[in-house]
Amino acid sequence: MKKGIILKVLSEYAYVYFENRLYECKTQGKVRHKNLIPVTGDYVHFEILDEKNLKGTVNEILPRKNELYRPRISNVDQVVIITSVKEPDFNSYTLNKYLAFIEFINIKPILAFTKVDLLDKNSLVWQVANDYRNIGYDVYLINNMIETDNEWKKFIDNLNDKVSVFTGQTGAGKSTTLNHIIPTAFEKTQQISKALNRGKHTTTKNELFIYKKGLIGDTPGFSSFELKEIDKYELAHSYKFFEKNITKCKFNDCIHLEETPGCEIVKLVANKQFPEFIYNDYIKMQDKLVNNERKKKY
Repeated sequence: MKKGIILKVLSEYAYVYFENRLYECKTQGKVRHKNLIPVTGDYVHFEILDEKNLKGTVNEILPRKNELYRPRISNVDQVVIITSVKEPDFNSYTLNKYLAFIEFINIKPILAFTKVDLLDKNSLVWQVANDYRNIGYDVYLINNMIETDNEWKKFIDNLNDKVSVFTGQTGAGKSTTLNHIIPTAFEKTQQISKALNRGKHTTTKNELFIYKKGLIGDTPGFSSFELKEIDKYELAHSYKFFEKNITKCKFNDCIHLEETPGCEIVKLVANKQFPEFIYNDYIKMQDKLVNNERKKKY
């Protein structure tokens, strides 16, 4: 029995990567009997049936350490959030909302700010980037027009040996960034889609592409993401900064509102140890969750 990783799933076939070869596999045995559905990113035990034609069967899906939805990708090491600083202008709310979700499911976020060549030297965005760095995030300020830039080199080096999934707001530069990193893979996907004139139905978004010793996947943008399947208490634990300081709050069920007595997070925001603009976006998220709960009752 061999151990491989699924790079994509199309219809009833899982495409398993093993020793630089991609095997087309169907599921059988206990996987089929238990109605287990393989997803992109799954590590599996599989059997090679036809080495010449690269055919096999998946016999076991190994336990997942995490899973993203829309599309479904498992065993992700990090999510790279592509965020534009100009055209469109920087939007903190969509970024901070996604950060809350990613950290809640215990995946490391990587912040990549694009189009920095369009920024004025006095722009507040430079300070915003530093604010994220100061509370522990990996931040990269990249210019997709200059691949020789040192920041770009550091950014792509961080992708070398990990399973990285990219996401980003429409127009943020995600496609441009991905095409710089692995142009042949993404251009081929787009060409197949256009040639068959089937658009999004032709290609699968939940596909991992090989990049050096790592894998890279693509996901839809922020417009498809909403805070669902999470309540106000879980949101209060979402950011890693919150998680490591929440035990200092006076109440165990603290959700870090300004009127809450003895809240450590509110104190840290007041003392400028946590960025106020991120906290304000967090309050907006809490308000939205409260409104959603009210709608469910009526």
